[in-house]
Amino acid sequence: MKYQNLSSIKRGVVKIGGASGNNLEYLVKELSERVKRGEEWLLVHGGSSYMDNLSRALNMTPKYVVSPSGFRSRFINSTDLELFRAACSVFSVQLVSSFGQQGVNAVPLYPPDNISAVAKRKDVLRVTENGKVRLIRGNCSGFITSFRNESIFELWDLGALPVLPPLAYDEKGNGVLNVDGDRMAAAAAASVKADVLVILSNIPGLLQDPNDTSTLIKMSTLEDWTELEGYSRGNMKRKLLAAKEALEGGVNSVFIGDSRQQNPIKTIFSGGGTHLCRSFTEAAV
Repeated sequence: MKYQNLSSIKRGVVKIGGASGNNLEYLVKELSERVKRGEEWLLVHGGSSYMDNLSRALNMTPKYVVSPSGFRSRFINSTDLELFRAACSVFSVQLVSSFGQQGVNAVPLYPPDNISAVAKRKDVLRVTENGKVRLIRGNCSGFITSFRNESIFELWDLGALPVLPPLAYDEKGNGVLNVDGDRMAAAAAASVKADVLVILSNIPGLLQDPNDTSTLIKMSTLEDWTELEGYSRGNMKRKLLAAKEALEGGVNSVFIGDSRQQNPIKTIFSGGGTHLCRSFTEAAV
């Protein structure tokens, strides 16, 4: 079976993780080339390693929690939130500088000055600790309930590259909330009607065996989602959930791949990552 030629697309969203081990240089170079030739891209970034570095500098210990369904996430209280916003800002500034050196105008969109994602706060979290489920309060994270794309389209009209941190505006007007970057990218891709969503991290894609890169799942669909969920571990669980939300939101294809490859987007478009779509019929030329 042949698949869509994605060497050049009209509009895409790419998410780069904030964990150490990601290669920003490769992504910045390729994304700059794509923007210069007229493609519209939105970049969503994480902030985990930057947050960890700031926490260590302040002798603070990052707190991670696991939900009863197995999703691992960072617990953010009000003090952590201010630190996380600073960490995201550091990452954004680095990206803006890197794209500027390539001749591309990258513009961060930070709430509340520029509101893209709007979220509902999850003040109370159900977490699993020592085999027991308990409730913890004071969380300053949320889940996205709506997405505003006006500022993104305005920047595209100017030939710029919008950059989104994993921050959203509280739907009740109570400031800023931390949100998951992968799911923010999915919400953004659906909102702007992107052709593709690309999720890059420091792993090749979805693996049947997380310790064996030869078990990479090259392609699959929503029809096989139960099986795919059985293979996901750790942070991959959330990336897979984001992929599902994007596809159900109308995005044609989602790719999960490795940022450490030269021309990472082109590489995964050519089969170097995991390609997810709604059905094989839609993927065929």
